[in-house]
This record gives sequence, C-alpha cells and structure tokens, in this order.
Amino acid sequence: DVNGFYSATFTPPVPGKYTVYVTFAGTESYWPSTAVTAINVESAPEPTAAPTPTPAPMTDTYVLGIGAGSIIAIIAIGIVIILMLRKR
Repeated sequence: DVNGFYSATFTPPVPGKYTVYVTFAGTESYWPSTAVTAINVESAPEPTAAPTPTPAPMTDTYVLGIGAGSIIAIIAIGIVIILMLRKR
C-alpha cells in the first residue's frame, strides 16, 4: 500500500517456526528494499467434547412412584368402602 505495508495469508503445512524473507527489487521511482520476520505456528487445540446431558434425578422417580401408588391405594380404599356400604 502507500505506506509500504504488505500482507499475505497462508496455511502452514505443519506447526513450527517459519522465517519469511521479502525482497523488493525497486523501480525507477523507489529504492530496493528487504525485510525478514519470523513466526511460530502451534498445533491447533483438540476440540472439546460436547457435554453429556445430566440424567433425571432419582427423586423424580420416587415422587412419581409414590404419587401413583398413593392414588391407586386411595382408589382401592374408596372401592372397598363403597362395596361395604352397599352390603349393609
């Protein structure tokens, strides 16, 4: 660009240290130029595993079982009472 800045994108084949050498031969209007820079490319981190869903608490199972058992017991007692009252 106007300020002499240059950028490029590349995907390195393997992790490690890379040294970039740049040379500009110059023109009739500009002097030649060179630059050197180094970069270090690290391995990409391993992807994290998706969290596993938490199982339903056992209290839910107990509450449902006790609730269903209570309702069945109340119905059975009600039927017994009705049958006893009819026999009188």
